[in-house]
Amino acid sequence: MTKTSVRIGAYEIDDAELHSGKEGTTLTIPCKSDPDLCMQLDAWDEQTSIPAQMDGATSELYRQDYDKTTDAWVMRVE
Repeated sequence: MTKTSVRIGAYEIDDAELHSGKEGTTLTIPCKSDPDLCMQLDAWDEQTSIPAQMDGATSELYRQDYDKTTDAWVMRVE
């Protein structure tokens, strides 16, 4: 797990967590960081690509699932 900064449109999150594993790379975005962003993510589907800047690099994110335990969205990084 690595803390990272991510920008999605006008939203900036400084406490996202980047995870790498056998299944690929995921980004966890805590909903406490920006509740408005979390509501926006809830409205998108799993096939919608979301352009993002992570630590200055351009990436595409896809919604993977919502973790109720930690109140965070888990995004697949492409």
